[in-house]
Formats: sequence, C-alpha cells, structure tokens
Amino acid sequence: MRAVAMLAICWDHWCPAAWPRLFPYEVFLFFFLVMTGYLITSSLLRERDRCEARGVPWRLRAMRAYQVRRGLRILAPYYAALAVAFALGASDLWRAPWWYLLHVSNLHMATLPSWPPATNHFWSLSIQQQFYLVWPLIVWFAPKRSLGWWFLLVTAAGPVTRWFEDALATSWERPSLLTPAVLDYFGVGALFALALHRGMSLASPGLRALSWAALAGYIAMYGSHVLGWPTFGLRFLQQTLLSIAICGFIAAVSTGFGGWFGRLLESRPLQEIGRLSYGVYLFHNLAPLLAGKVCWFLWNPSIPLGVQVVLRTPVFALITWGMALASWRWIERPLQDVRTRVARG
Repeated sequence: MRAVAMLAICWDHWCPAAWPRLFPYEVFLFFFLVMTGYLITSSLLRERDRCEARGVPWRLRAMRAYQVRRGLRILAPYYAALAVAFALGASDLWRAPWWYLLHVSNLHMATLPSWPPATNHFWSLSIQQQFYLVWPLIVWFAPKRSLGWWFLLVTAAGPVTRWFEDALATSWERPSLLTPAVLDYFGVGALFALALHRGMSLASPGLRALSWAALAGYIAMYGSHVLGWPTFGLRFLQQTLLSIAICGFIAAVSTGFGGWFGRLLESRPLQEIGRLSYGVYLFHNLAPLLAGKVCWFLWNPSIPLGVQVVLRTPVFALITWGMALASWRWIERPLQDVRTRVARG
C-alpha cells in the first residue's frame, strides 16, 4: 500500500495544475501520516514492555538508541535530498534554507501565499520529524494508565486547531500546515496502536463498523463542501474521520486481501516501489526540476499539453526511481548494519 499511495502522490504532483482534481489525492499523504503514528507507537510500546521487564533504568539509553536509529533511517536520505535540491537551484530552499535544515519548513510554508516549487513536499517530512523527536517522551515517560488520555489530548489538537482556522488565517496564509492542525493523524494512529497493544483484534467487528461509519462521514463532509452544500460547521472533524477510516484500512491490509487485488499488492514491482517509497517521496518533486534542465524541449509550447504530460511522466518516473535507488544503495542500505548494531546494543 505504500507503493499505491506513493504512485498516487507522484501523479498528483506531476500532472498539470490546471487539470481538475476529481479525487482528493491528499488522502494518500494522510495515509502515510496515520501509518507513521501507528507504526512508531507500536514500536515504542513494544520497546517499553521489553525494557520494563528487565527491571533496570532504561529510558535515557533507549532514547539515545532510538534517536540514532531514526536519524540514520530518516535524516541521512533527507539531507541528501536537500543537497540535490540545492544543486538543482530550488528557489525557496536557497531563499530560506534554515527552515528546511531544522525541520520546520511547514511553519515557513504556512506563511507563503503559494506552494514553493520543487520543495513543497518537505512540509510533511518536517512534521514527521517533529513527531519522531517528541513522541517517545510521551510513550515512554507518561504513566501507562494515562497513555490513552495523552493520545486523546494529542488527537484533539487537530480538530481544535482547525476550529480556529479562520482566526489563524489572519496571521497565517496556510493554517492547515501548522503542526497542531495535523496532530490527529498521528494521534488516531497512536490510539489504534494502543488498542491493538491492549488486546483488540485487527479483525474486530467494532473497529470495522467504526471505520465504515467514519469513512461515510468523511465522504459526506467532503462531498458537501465540493458541491457547495452546508456542512453545519463540522468540517473541522473531516480529517479526524478520515484518520479513523484509514486505521480500518490499515487493519484490513494487515490481515491481507485475497483475489486479484491481493496478488497485485504482493507483486514484485509494487513490493519494490514500497520498499523504496521513502526515497521516491524525497525525490519525486525534484525530478521535474532536473528534467527541466536536461529535457527542456518537453515544455515546448507548440506541443499540446496532453502530449507533454505523456512525454514528461515517464521521464519524471525514471529520474525519481534512479535517485531513490541511488539513495537506497549508497545511503540507506549501508546504514542498515549500523542501525542493527545500535538496536542490539
């Protein structure tokens, strides 16, 4: 599913801005954010159980090891992508480099009237890095009995912030990029992980019913907004409902699909794209920038726009895959052994 989500995100960013978006492709990005909250929380809860079973002080040592492992996995490719963007002359990165280097580019972009070309996807990476940095402090240091309340508090920050979006818009161009505005994606994923950790089944009928109900609510709110129908002031809950629906989808994926769809998801090409999905996300927005320098003729105004898209998309895909594969082979995979040694230590 990482591969399917990543391919949809690539298409959304590569197709012309003038083309209508009949489908909310951003749901695939939100899928990654919910999955991040779910997977990271699951890992942290298991680590807490293992360490507490030993009966010795562990939090500071575990925190150091966690941040080293996460840094090797996330930060090395991230800064490699920034270096490529610098070399290609990404305009906003040259104007405001420290926002990207310090993982707060989402706050910077929240002040801009339009998306910066080539580097706009770094906003979600900044938010995820902020989450990675802070989340162990809650999962490992909060009393176990109160973890659910902490996760609910974090989740509530998302819709509460969106409730005040009109007021925030007087100071921010894009309040939706502020970190509190997206915390319900991580928080709902964390609550899902906690429920499973405490015994809920992935095949729980209650989870299935809740997910379908949340999906229906999301579709109703999104559709009403697009069609200009009243939403009765409830749109601040729209993305929270989507997050709950995504948890049900993650549960369905985890238990497996049969038939042609299951065989498609297990196919080697999708498995390979999924394995390199982080690199694909890092570099997919830089591919058009590089293509514009080496294949400028693909933007010839005498070529119909539809033909341009047909010609450009394979070029973008090849460039993206080449950079993602290079990152995997020369940065990510060599660091796997280091991460393994840190984990064992």
